[in-house]
Amino acid sequence: MTLVFNELSASDLASTTYGGREMATNMVQAIADLVGDRAAKLIAVDSFDLFAMRLAGGYTLHDWLTDKQVDRDQRELLWTISTKVAFEQDVSEAVRDRFFLSEFLYNNQEAAGLGLSYLIGTAAVSLRSHERWVRIYIGLRHLWIDDEGEHQLDVEALNIADGNQANEVSDELLKRAQDELAKNSTRLAGRKQECFPHLAFGVDVDDQLSVLSGDVIEQVIGKLIVLDAAVRDWRRNASESPVISVRPESKPTMQKYGDLRVFRDRYGNAKEYRSHATVGSYRIHLFVDQRNRVLEIGYIGKHLPTVKFPD
Repeated sequence: MTLVFNELSASDLASTTYGGREMATNMVQAIADLVGDRAAKLIAVDSFDLFAMRLAGGYTLHDWLTDKQVDRDQRELLWTISTKVAFEQDVSEAVRDRFFLSEFLYNNQEAAGLGLSYLIGTAAVSLRSHERWVRIYIGLRHLWIDDEGEHQLDVEALNIADGNQANEVSDELLKRAQDELAKNSTRLAGRKQECFPHLAFGVDVDDQLSVLSGDVIEQVIGKLIVLDAAVRDWRRNASESPVISVRPESKPTMQKYGDLRVFRDRYGNAKEYRSHATVGSYRIHLFVDQRNRVLEIGYIGKHLPTVKFPD
């Protein structure tokens, strides 16, 4: 996950070192809550030196990174995700060209970081230096030039400045990724973990997906979206079981055809997948780990034999 720092949020300094320390700490905690266990990178536009950014008086972000009063894990997280390389190395050529032919304005101020996050389709990260930055959506005026002339449009940049916003921002980013996948369903195998982060997939799933037709894959994506959301809510709401339409295999079917429901799990170990979800005439066989709140998919494909329907 690539995040972009909103340099405008560094315009207002805290009145004390303590306040500056807290601003950076809150920002890094918001990033941690948003990212979770996913790999992440925090970039800034070339004209802005993130490490030299002043938080209060002579107290900079670099000072925060060496401040013994700051939690060590938070400091290590920021060291890990921050980069000094030019942001052009982290975006596609099309996005880079669009950025350099664009101008983004917030209240008539140039807002390069917010604009870059909008073009990438990711979230901006802001310091809680002013209430205007504690918003999930920040309105911008986008001006750009192309072969057809000059254009302008009001757009919104996605933004996070507080850990309490992490779920909503994460859900919006996930929705965007899933919508994009739905438009290009052939990329399901390569993007399944990105687009369905609350699900686990066995190692055989990619091969199974490779033989499915496009219309079936589109239906599978729709079902995976439902399953992923159910597991997300299961974990957040601490309910005893996920609220999903999953059916257990009957005992007679498992006795006669259980071997056909053995697939490799995400670690490569053979496991029985005793439940299934329906996708038209196709099936998604899965394993529900109640203790760890994990729903793992081991098979996506044609209807497997049952006692009632052996053929």
